[in-house]
This record gives sequence, structure tokens and C-alpha cells, in this order.
Amino acid sequence: MLRIAVGLLCAAAASGSALAVVYLRGRETPRSPAALIAAHPTLGAAGLAVLILALWRGLPNTGMGTSGFGPTAAALLALALLFGLRLAWMAWRRRRPSELLVFTHAGLAIAGFVLLLALVAVG
Repeated sequence: MLRIAVGLLCAAAASGSALAVVYLRGRETPRSPAALIAAHPTLGAAGLAVLILALWRGLPNTGMGTSGFGPTAAALLALALLFGLRLAWMAWRRRRPSELLVFTHAGLAIAGFVLLLALVAVG
């Protein structure tokens, strides 16, 4: 179950990277494809849901001190989801989100994803 969450979040990270490249090019670039815009939050929310389900079912015990990695990763990804909802609201109002908002969303998501990768690599 945990590996499914990692796979979904890998796909969300890849689509988010593509969206970040478009965002960093500036205001003059055309909008991202609608499929990419829809895929990123769908994959990210599905990955978070599967991660929460895996945590609810219980992770195997490890002797490496990684017992808090799963809940911390879920909390960071949930915060990234909240910031992502703010980004979606701004996009719906046709406003360009601030760099701080975009980079906070990305930073939280990357931190949660790295913790999840460490949990899978050690476990």
C-alpha cells in the first residue's frame, strides 16, 4: 500500500515539476495543458489518501528510528494540499499566485515526499 502511495506521489511530483517550469517562465508563456493541470492535484490527493490509509492500517515496525516518518510525511503533504487549494482558488480567479505561495506549496510537498521515500527505502 505504501508503494502505491509513493508511485502516485512520484507522478504528482513529475507533473508538478512540469507546472513549475511553466510558472517560472513568467506571465508571457501560454497556460499549461488542461490535462496536466488536472492530473497534478488528482494524483497528489490520491497519493495522500493512499498514504493515510496505509498509516491507518499500520506500518511494519523498523529498528531504524523511522516510526515518525509516515505521519510527518502525511502532515506535510496535507499542508501542501491546503496551499495547493489556495493556488487553485487563485487560478480560478485568473490571478497569478505569488512566488512565496508556490514555493511554500512545493517545499512542503518535497519535504513530505522525501520523508516518504526515506521510509520506503529503510523499511
